[in-house]
This record gives sequence, C-alpha cells and structure tokens, in this order.
Amino acid sequence: MAVVRFKYRNASPPGGVYEYSLNGETVSDRSRIEISRKATRMRIQAGLLVFGDGFPHVMEYMCPSLPNGFCTAPSTGKSVNPAEVKRQTSTLFGMRLLPVDEIERREEICRNCPSHQRRGFCPTCTGLHQWVYNGFRGQRPKIPQDIICGACAEDLFLVVASASVADLPPTPGANYPEGCWRIQKEA
Repeated sequence: MAVVRFKYRNASPPGGVYEYSLNGETVSDRSRIEISRKATRMRIQAGLLVFGDGFPHVMEYMCPSLPNGFCTAPSTGKSVNPAEVKRQTSTLFGMRLLPVDEIERREEICRNCPSHQRRGFCPTCTGLHQWVYNGFRGQRPKIPQDIICGACAEDLFLVVASASVADLPPTPGANYPEGCWRIQKEA
C-alpha cells in the first residue's frame, strides 16, 4: 500500500504550519525544510528509519486530519477551521475563570481526548494562546502545559480558553466522548 502524502508536495497545509509527532513529542514549523529536519532528528533519536528528507513522515502524520482532497487518501479526522475556532473562543472572554489546578486537570483530560485537535493550532507559531491570555485581560495565567493544547473538534473552542472558564455548559450538537469534563457534573 502506498504511503499517504499531500497531493501536491509543495502545498502548505491549512493554517500554514507543518507538524510531526512521535512518542508523545510534537514539533511544528512553518518551513517544510525545517519540519523535515525536525522529523528526521526525532526518528533517528528513536532508532527509526528515515525515508528521503523526512518529509514523507510529516505528510503521513498530518494527512489523516487535513481536509479531504488535500492528500492522496481521504481524511479520517474532523476538519477544524482555525478562523471558526477563534470566533467561537472569543465568546468565552469575560467569563469567570477557574483556579489553576482545575484548569490543569481539564487540560490533561483534553490533551488525551480523541477530539483534541492540535494540527493547525501551533500555539508558538500562530500566537493563538497569547491572543487568549490577552482576551482574558491578563487574568488567565500561562500554564506550562498550555503549549500542548489545541482545539476541541466537538465545540470548536481553544482548550486553553474553554478549560479555564467556570460554568461552561455543553455546546448543543457536540458529541463529546466519554470521560470529557464538559459532560461531567461539576462538584
């Protein structure tokens, strides 16, 4: 079976950020050359073979969650539009925030969730997390694990924002997976 790849090798993915993940470590970059180098380095450190310049591994990793038609095989993930996520997230600004330990607990649940979408939401590349901190007018502190948080494909909120606010009811029409904090009753 052929390796899944971008239909057009030089195409930039939606959002303009390439990503690759291996053994729980994720790297991202706007440069195809740099992400290839990073993926190659990660694979060598893990004792894995590297094909070509490393970019085939990046494409194979990214394709399942890219929009249908972008790659040589259909997407298996839900497509999440960064502009829609930003619009949805902005509705949370001004809401009451939770203590840091509860934010961390929620982020941990989200991070391990099948609906958690990081591809296209590189916080260091896009500035989205800083946008969230500014949206909460500096009241939402930076937490080290924020860096690994993306967006929820079910409700289209950035996790650093949704995990931070109190009294956030489930979004109508969202199909939250079992174990999601959004469908658990708060104590």
